[in-house]
Amino acid sequence: MTDRARHGEQGASALLAVVAAHRTGQPLHPELVALGARFERQVHTAPAYRLVTLPGPGVPRGGLVAVDDGGAAVEVELHRIPVDAIGALVCALPSPLGIGPVELADGSALGIVCVRRPPGARDISSHGSWPAYLRSVTV
Repeated sequence: MTDRARHGEQGASALLAVVAAHRTGQPLHPELVALGARFERQVHTAPAYRLVTLPGPGVPRGGLVAVDDGGAAVEVELHRIPVDAIGALVCALPSPLGIGPVELADGSALGIVCVRRPPGARDISSHGSWPAYLRSVTV
């Protein structure tokens, strides 16, 4: 974390779309807060993605996978994050997650995306959002 981010000073920032474990109230959200990110609003992606669960140990994770056909609009949160904190976030993300452009219904932003769909990923796009999916498996 940079000194500017640590002290909450204003500098260059970017909008970052997060879809699953980094959302507000989810287990990895404190990582965003520690990097100086601040919640802006909820939005939907353009209908160009599939929402999938990611297999593996640790906290339940999900991701956006860009598709050419058959995509869905997925609810995401936009957080404003200092540009100089993005490198630290990239280094903390496990494969297949990375930072890339995300097409939103009302524009574009950077976002945490799957750079590839991993074997064992389950398509949960019909839920429309990570919180809706979590509610369906915890009831």
